[in-house]
Amino acid sequence: MLRWENYFMKSGSNFESFWKKYQEESKPDILFIMGMGFDPRTNNGIESIYSFKSEQKRDTILLRYYKSAEDVEEAPVLKVKEHLDRLTNFLNKAGYSGPQEKNIILRSDDDKSIASINATYIIPDFSVFEKYSDIVIDISAMPRGIFIPLINKCLDLVDQYNNVNVIKKNLHVIVSENSNLDGLIMDKGTDEAATYIYGFRIKEIDKTVDQKEVWIPLLGENQTNQFDKIKVELNPVEICPILPFPCENLRRGDNLIIEYQDRLLNDNNVELKNIVYADESNPFQVYRLLNGTIHRYNESFRLLSGCKIIVSALSSKLLTIGAFMAVYEKKKEGSNIGIMHVESMGHELSEDFEEQKIEIAKHNKLFEIWLAGIPYNEA
Repeated sequence: MLRWENYFMKSGSNFESFWKKYQEESKPDILFIMGMGFDPRTNNGIESIYSFKSEQKRDTILLRYYKSAEDVEEAPVLKVKEHLDRLTNFLNKAGYSGPQEKNIILRSDDDKSIASINATYIIPDFSVFEKYSDIVIDISAMPRGIFIPLINKCLDLVDQYNNVNVIKKNLHVIVSENSNLDGLIMDKGTDEAATYIYGFRIKEIDKTVDQKEVWIPLLGENQTNQFDKIKVELNPVEICPILPFPCENLRRGDNLIIEYQDRLLNDNNVELKNIVYADESNPFQVYRLLNGTIHRYNESFRLLSGCKIIVSALSSKLLTIGAFMAVYEKKKEGSNIGIMHVESMGHELSEDFEEQKIEIAKHNKLFEIWLAGIPYNEA
């Protein structure tokens, strides 16, 4: 049985009503982990959850991103400063203590990406969680290369605790989704080459040398450069793209096929029957579909030394969480599976954003994804 066959997820108005009722009835002590960035959705999650007055613990860990150690002393860019001031004012007015800031250095002295491994040091061990019943990770302003290893570390720690304790710790992932806004976020350059996210490297040993590669990219807007850089590193015998559908924008899947048409239609390793469609608003559907896809490939290649499966999340953060869950579970089961990624040098909003921002903000939707704890007690 799949670990998250039965799952807990709330979104939109149900997100707010769930957190209101949960805090009133369960009175959780919350540790809220969030990133501080330029994204207009940065504070949406904490402002929603912490808006309900409580006598319980309400602490915040705030991740600050710096290209190098020297940059720590520099003043934050304007948008980041606005969001930081807004967060500080909000916590102060709500009567909560200010955030504990943790710096993440993104690049090494020789200009290599170290964000992924540094993300695992944010929570050094389980002692950080001792005082809290609920850990909430808000990935709205976190890059994939940071939130995937961070959630991986936290889920491992919570699982280890819950396996031997009657009273469970709860791990939540939340995100403010808006595909219209995602389409206006541009990369400011990318790494020269793709690499595996820390903790999600495939096994390259004598036993796996003859295994064929299967690539499963989740496609999203403005990621064709990353797509190309990942493909250069691989030699897949099959490519199984995942496209979002159904979507709020009913033409989104068609638009993505047009954007990637040279890569999808002119590649002998891509068969149209291999394209998988997943609901852009349900990471658990992505999780189930990926689980089934990975299982089928493992079975197909079983008599041929097995296969290496490489997943690349080039789509929304919500779908990325679905991919993470599938890879996390399959890796625990012993599959030779990894997540390959191209780190961005930075992000910026398109020039079109300012004139559209009021209309775009109407499409923000908060999602609650309960990963571990009370709902899965019996499992």
